[in-house]
Amino acid sequence: MLRNPLFRRTFILTLTLFISGMLAITAYALWRLRTEAVGRGLETSVMHSQRVEDLLTQNLHVTELIAATTLAQAPGLKDSIQIVNSFEATLGRSPFLRSMSLLDENGRIITSSNPSNVGVLIATENFLPQAKRSAEILRIGHLWSGRDFSSGRRVSPQLPADPEAPSFIPVLQTLVSGERTLRLLVAFNTDYFVNRITQNFDDKEGAIEVLLYDGARLISSVPEAQLDVMKTDIWRDLNVSEIESGHFEQTFADGRSTLSSFRASRLYPLVVVTHVDLDYALRHWKSEAITLLACMLLILLGVSLLAFVYYRHQLHLSAQRDENARIQRINATVFDSSNEAILITDINAIIVSINQAFTQITGYAQDEIMGQNLLALLTQEGRALFSQCIEHPETRQNQSAGIEAQLVCKAGHLIWTEILSTPERSSTGEFVGYHRVCRNISERKSLENEIRTLAFIDPLTQLPNRRLFNDRLGQTVLASKRSGNYGALMFMDLDNFKTLNDTQGHAVGDMLLIEVAKRLKSSVRETDVVGRYGGDEFVVVLGALKADKDTSTSLAGIIAEKIRAALIMPYQLSVSREGLPDESIEHRCSASIGVVMFMGQKVSQEDLLVRADEAMYQAKESGRNTIRFYVESA
Repeated sequence: MLRNPLFRRTFILTLTLFISGMLAITAYALWRLRTEAVGRGLETSVMHSQRVEDLLTQNLHVTELIAATTLAQAPGLKDSIQIVNSFEATLGRSPFLRSMSLLDENGRIITSSNPSNVGVLIATENFLPQAKRSAEILRIGHLWSGRDFSSGRRVSPQLPADPEAPSFIPVLQTLVSGERTLRLLVAFNTDYFVNRITQNFDDKEGAIEVLLYDGARLISSVPEAQLDVMKTDIWRDLNVSEIESGHFEQTFADGRSTLSSFRASRLYPLVVVTHVDLDYALRHWKSEAITLLACMLLILLGVSLLAFVYYRHQLHLSAQRDENARIQRINATVFDSSNEAILITDINAIIVSINQAFTQITGYAQDEIMGQNLLALLTQEGRALFSQCIEHPETRQNQSAGIEAQLVCKAGHLIWTEILSTPERSSTGEFVGYHRVCRNISERKSLENEIRTLAFIDPLTQLPNRRLFNDRLGQTVLASKRSGNYGALMFMDLDNFKTLNDTQGHAVGDMLLIEVAKRLKSSVRETDVVGRYGGDEFVVVLGALKADKDTSTSLAGIIAEKIRAALIMPYQLSVSREGLPDESIEHRCSASIGVVMFMGQKVSQEDLLVRADEAMYQAKESGRNTIRFYVESA
């Protein structure tokens, strides 16, 4: 069947159709997610435009009411001082206004809340909306740069505004009272509105700008934006003459794309335009798209691998029929009747057969283990050792190899095995696999471990004994020489330990030694070594301190003090007396600690121990329960 071209073509076509379908579904999902993200971006843009337009309209309406009220009161005020006082009172309640001024018929300021403005001539012909000079409507002029009319100037494309300077918008209100026409000029504070806009709109999100009906930009949330320039490209797209609000996707000449919306004021000649950067609106979609594509690629890769495995499996089944014939010839001889565990593997260590003895030792039945790699039955250390000894047909076909490794049985426990591997050949002489004998050597290994433990571990405290500690001390000294960092050796002896043994017995003394060992191990770092040197003598070696001797000595002193404080805490010991129930007693014990610093092999290991011992005896002579550092005599 596998050699049939129809099967191969069908397999390839099915896999191709599946992958194409999954890619089509992914593309559709990404398109839907992007459409939803763009929709949310447009909704955000519309929301900001509406909010800012409401804010501007409300404040301009308040300005119109203030202007109407002020103009209505102006004829009744006796002099300019009263008018100025009225202006100042109004400005105190209106943070969005900079100044208030009265104009004469020629457009010259005659009275103002800012005395410096008096005499300044203001051209109001271009104020919007266009109307007669006597029309009682609120009209808005082009942007001025500066804090007020006296110190400012009208902004134009030829004289752009300084981005760091304040700016304001002139607003004019006219009132006709009999034969008298009064005109009030207000400096509308743009900085106030920029601050209000940027409180809820990050400049990374895009930009919000306010335009006059002639397309001139008055306010922008972007600090570096050029103000009072004609935004003809935007104004052409808005089509304010036909609709008062809308939203659309916009692409600028520099290639930047935005989700734009606009909203025209129903009362005043202003339009609020919001641009939300398309990249900002799609930021979450991009992360979702990357995640979705990564998942889909993993799925397709997994399916392709499974399909490949299936295809290879079919090939393997075809080859396995030939292998079964060979296995049957082996089983007909001594394979099944052998008392030793035997398994047959191919050249890649894949198990193809086991005998009954292997099942009895490991618990695995024939159908449970067929097709598995022998490496999967070994521990990590065993796999590493086995991988070094895997036989390659080119070099190991005529050799036998043996290793000792732990094997994981079906029940989960480990056994030590000795695996002896012998190459096998087919009837034609071709190298085809291995005949492996697995001998259970767990009992021997257990005995070896027990002997090793007795040789190097103190049986009472389970700490390294003198022999093992000396070996670890030597390793630490060598490491100190390589790194250039200081180390410390501590020698300590329990104070008055013999008294406890004589009064309470050796069993209680042993309990104390066990507790002391526990406290010592908990008082040092994991990299430090604690050992029992004999009797009530304990040793500690600290490695990898610092390159500076004074700093290292200070660190060693801190650890030694921590040990001293831990050992002096009360011990609860259980005392057994013949014919009486066990009794718990509290015992206090201290230790005299001697410390010697070292770096490299300036002195021998034996001299280090002698010096630490000398420092310990100095601690005892100083009254016990104390710490002494070895100091070389002059």
